[in-house]
Amino acid sequence: MDVEELRGLIREDYELIDANETISKLFPILEKLDRDKANAILVQEEGKIIGVVREKDLIRGSVLKNPHETRVKSLVVKTGKLDISELDPFKVARRFVEDSTPFVIVQMGKKYGVIYINYFLKMLRKEFENVKVREVMNPEVITVRRFDTAAKALSVMRNHGVDRVVVVDESNKVIGILTGKDVIDRVISPRKRARMGDSSGEKERTLSIMVESIMSSPVISVDRNDSVAEVIDLMVENRISSVVVTRDGIPDGIVIKKDILEQYLKKQEKKEFGIQVMTSDITLDDFDKDAIMEDVEKFMRKFSKFLGESYLFVYIKRHKEHFRGLPLIHVRLKLSSEKGNFMVSGESWGVEYALHVALKKLEREVLKEKEILRDKRMAKRFYDEVFEY
Repeated sequence: MDVEELRGLIREDYELIDANETISKLFPILEKLDRDKANAILVQEEGKIIGVVREKDLIRGSVLKNPHETRVKSLVVKTGKLDISELDPFKVARRFVEDSTPFVIVQMGKKYGVIYINYFLKMLRKEFENVKVREVMNPEVITVRRFDTAAKALSVMRNHGVDRVVVVDESNKVIGILTGKDVIDRVISPRKRARMGDSSGEKERTLSIMVESIMSSPVISVDRNDSVAEVIDLMVENRISSVVVTRDGIPDGIVIKKDILEQYLKKQEKKEFGIQVMTSDITLDDFDKDAIMEDVEKFMRKFSKFLGESYLFVYIKRHKEHFRGLPLIHVRLKLSSEKGNFMVSGESWGVEYALHVALKKLEREVLKEKEILRDKRMAKRFYDEVFEY
């Protein structure tokens, strides 16, 4: 992909809202958006773009309680901007991953444009024709049952730091998928007029709707040996943000667009190991950043010989709860290596403790895989010796 092709992806079809407007003003914008294009909502203050609003952030409790009073500014996600003179595929992919948005903002002098993720993935397609799904998928599939409530599904999403869950039946077969966006489209938006000013009891009855009634179904699934290029085609053609990897109908993994872009970044940075740290609702000072990198690099060096070429993505999110001045922190680690992909998460009070919890879990997973491979080698050696005589 050359720079001129990349410039050709820039669009100016985005929505603009002032930071000081109330959340209630967002609902009409959401309703008129072209769902086929995943339009961007940019937030401005005093004529300058200060960030974006993502639909999934509207499921926060403050929005459900007082949309007429809560300001858009409280939900702004501060994203990076790429100057048009500095465009290159690696920087664009990195912005997609770091900002967790379906578009990247490009500054063009005094104007702005956006690059939508579907167009970008289509241009990367050739890079993934020989890459298998198993190389990019997340093997940890977060599931809920068909008769669970929307409230429980949202709780599961929050606890695991994800924005979607796979719905399974009593036999653990995949029957649907539910995202935070589905809750917006199928629960919150249709009832927003009744919800504005409603009691919390009414809200709870609304969120008691069963998952089965609001999930997306049937699910588009793939096999772990399919090509990632085919996955990109499925995502773009069906306007979906994820595919479920199944084996005989049982969930085997999941692939989201970010997984594909993470693989692209890993391939571009040809190092023994790479590390990328992303945060949500928290700003790390230099001391925290240095401490995080020191702990993570120590882990990667410890297992570098076993893992081979590898890349670790660290996602850090702050929750609202506090204990003795420390915020509740959720850390999700995704390790992509020659020995496979590993995904763990952990929570604790403060960034340092939460990271240690997650790293300990990741270490157990890596050691478990190391032991499995060792046992397989020992078994092979045994059979080779037996059949040799």
